[in-house]
Amino acid sequence: MFRIVVVALVVLFAAQAHAQMTGSATLASDYRFRGTSLSNDQPSAQLALDYDWPSSGWYAGGMMASVRLDPENAAQLLVYGGYVHRFSTDFSVEGGVRYTRFTGSESYAYAETYAGFAYRQLVGRVYYAPNYFSNGYPVWYAELNDSHTLSGHWYAFAHAGYLRRSGDVSDYHVSRFRSDFQVGIGLSLQPCNVRLSWNTSHGAPDAVVGYPSAAGATRNAWVLSISYAW
Repeated sequence: MFRIVVVALVVLFAAQAHAQMTGSATLASDYRFRGTSLSNDQPSAQLALDYDWPSSGWYAGGMMASVRLDPENAAQLLVYGGYVHRFSTDFSVEGGVRYTRFTGSESYAYAETYAGFAYRQLVGRVYYAPNYFSNGYPVWYAELNDSHTLSGHWYAFAHAGYLRRSGDVSDYHVSRFRSDFQVGIGLSLQPCNVRLSWNTSHGAPDAVVGYPSAAGATRNAWVLSISYAW
């Protein structure tokens, strides 16, 4: 799957000569992913690059982030590619594929497909991973994200996610479902962006979902991040 994603990205880069590239560098007090801390409640540095071909609808990109798993320091490597179709300036639909792996003794590599929509600031997606974090079972994940301008450079944002793990969970005697939520406030001072959010999750524990988070990571956390975009 990784080779397929890489080949697709190379084809996209070669097919369009006028791609628009953007990027960002972020320092966060914690790296929260779908309700769990992949940095073991510790700070994380992140670098993201995005390519967009407006005339064709194709896009691609990647991200690197420092993480702490098992509980060693490592890095997350993520690449993605997709296609978006715009019906109007307010509404669009999309579909794509992502591939994630980690450095260290265990790669926890997995691929997932997704489909979604965007209506103004509201963005929704559904993801399907047949082998989530290389644990041998499929996972569905749905999310909604929204943001609204408050006053001047200030804005509010929110996220809600819902995960369903397939496979047998009877040995754990717990639910196969998990929800996560985020609410926060941001300050946009281009090219810098500061965000403060409250993050929480409920339902299946990390071990059941398959997250390789280190022992002791909390379910509830305030997260402060500072980003520089170009």
